[in-house]
Amino acid sequence: MSKPLDSNLRAFKSITNARNYGIIQLRAESDHYDGRIVKVNDVELIHFGNCSYLGLETHELIKLGGIETLTRYGSFFSSSRQYIGLGLNEELEALLNKITGYYTLVTQSTTLGSLSAIPVITSPNDLIIVDHQLHASVQNAVKIAQTQGTKVGMLRHSNMNLLEDLIKQHRQDYEKIWYMADGLYSMLGDGCPIDELYELMDRYPNFHCYVDDAHGMSWIGEHGKGYALHKKPLHDQMVIVMSLAKGFGCCGGVLVFPSQEGRELVRCIGSSLIFSGPIPTPVLGSCIASAKLHLTQELENRQHHLSALIKYFRQQAYSLNLTLINHTFSPIFYFGAGSEDNAHHIVKKMLDAGVFCCICNYPAVPKKNAGIRMCVTTHITFEDIDFALTTMASIVSSLERDGKFNKEKIYKDFKALEVL
Repeated sequence: MSKPLDSNLRAFKSITNARNYGIIQLRAESDHYDGRIVKVNDVELIHFGNCSYLGLETHELIKLGGIETLTRYGSFFSSSRQYIGLGLNEELEALLNKITGYYTLVTQSTTLGSLSAIPVITSPNDLIIVDHQLHASVQNAVKIAQTQGTKVGMLRHSNMNLLEDLIKQHRQDYEKIWYMADGLYSMLGDGCPIDELYELMDRYPNFHCYVDDAHGMSWIGEHGKGYALHKKPLHDQMVIVMSLAKGFGCCGGVLVFPSQEGRELVRCIGSSLIFSGPIPTPVLGSCIASAKLHLTQELENRQHHLSALIKYFRQQAYSLNLTLINHTFSPIFYFGAGSEDNAHHIVKKMLDAGVFCCICNYPAVPKKNAGIRMCVTTHITFEDIDFALTTMASIVSSLERDGKFNKEKIYKDFKALEVL
């Protein structure tokens, strides 16, 4: 076996430390799941690690959609969609077209969607600029494009001034310049600067954007069309990938194109659409049921309820003077910890108190930006929020008394990352 890279060794050490601390790679022991409570080591925990923001994964109509389709078509249609596929795929895409207002293509996951799209929509004559916090699934697809000859560079997180400088510097050197970013960043919970990106696309005709809005879908926007499309209509120089496995309450991915031509290009030669199996049949049935629900008033009602929970969570976090880092309106909240040891300690103490939240450590974030991520869903109650945040505040106060937690330094380190 070849020797691992130093970066892999650092990541392995960081992850195994967290595992040894008993805060990751846990096993849910419940014999049922309601979205709010998970049982670990025979202890019931309030689940603040759930990304099903609208609570749709337990919705009766969505469950029934999967059951009915399983009964009609079996567990799986074992053929590449390139050869033959169930008409359920087109039925789902027609609904997603209505939700987004554009041309959609269903994929097995957002990861496989990016693996299909990025090597096809880019060329060796292009430059790809990836945001420093871009999701790993997109970065992996970019590596494939790089092997085809596409040049790749990295941008300090959401630094639009530097991005424009790079566009000016290279716009004559490349056919297209692509910036690849998350619509809503999965770790820090901040949003990409959509308005500034649109100004740059309007100003520079060969500047394009690929946006992974996996965490933005469903919980915001008309019919749940997502964070990016809620902010702006789809630009002619933009492609979006979204997830059906977060707020949508099911599984799978969806690519959104500004034109039918772009969709057809990826549909015909995208690698994972040719060489990988399709979405399992019952999942397709659940996705169709969820898509239909997205076109009803119930979706908007759930969005309003989630919005109230988000506002309350933020208000309470501020009132308790917790180190909340992101200020984008979203159901993802990130608290800086100052060190991995602090982050480990806080998450473990939260577990002991009956609250599950997520450690964020290297390699997902830089070491000095370690922290705790908490997600709000419609399964969570206002009382749950009060309990979780007062518990965290008590743990942080104890660390401060021991001289281990410096809020000023934490904010300074994150300012250097340019997320504030």
